[in-house]
Amino acid sequence: MEKTDLIEEILLKNFRYTLVVGEKNIFRKLSQIVVLATEANSILKGMLSDCKNGECLDSGMQKIRILENKSDEIAFEVNEDITTGAVSPNAMEHLLECVRVADDIVDTYYYQSRELCRMHQARFPYSEEVQDVEWISVFESLLELADKALCKVMEILSIADLNKILQLRREIETLERKGDDIKDKGFDTLYREAPNMHFLQFYHYSELLHKFDDILDCCEDLSDLVLSIITSILK
Repeated sequence: MEKTDLIEEILLKNFRYTLVVGEKNIFRKLSQIVVLATEANSILKGMLSDCKNGECLDSGMQKIRILENKSDEIAFEVNEDITTGAVSPNAMEHLLECVRVADDIVDTYYYQSRELCRMHQARFPYSEEVQDVEWISVFESLLELADKALCKVMEILSIADLNKILQLRREIETLERKGDDIKDKGFDTLYREAPNMHFLQFYHYSELLHKFDDILDCCEDLSDLVLSIITSILK
């Protein structure tokens, strides 16, 4: 039996849903941040699909900015709850990290929206070449994976079934690996096409690839942190 399988078996044998009220409330508030992230994901899809429309891009960025501000407010509130003793001391460090990672996801969406606006304002628009349409398709594929991963994170934060939590964690890992494959193939193509690209276009695509993949990494990190919190409570 592999080490990870052994850890899961031990957790399943010893798990009791022992989160105190304070921890449950924090998970509920963390879910609110993840909901904001899913809303930002949807808005960013619309911005990508109409990336030459300056009015659409600016409107989308402003909407995501509002979501990012809301996320910061919730994160501040949750951090106060954690540090004022509303949770088990064993779980405090991991819960604070959960808040940081969840808020970082919304921050990343805002960064991406600003990047799309910057590219448009630089007056160096996407060309009419087919490969640019294909690039947008790559980014949309990463957003689709992120949307699925975020939904699974929300479920992890709301259920008391450890078997299901472990299953969802594995599913998020699978989505993250698919995202890595898309990102790696994207960079292979990017460097291959680099001699025919303006440096600004190369940088723009590179940033988008990295940041969209970062969102999937954060989803995986959140699922791992929830398991770490459960493990710390069982100690």
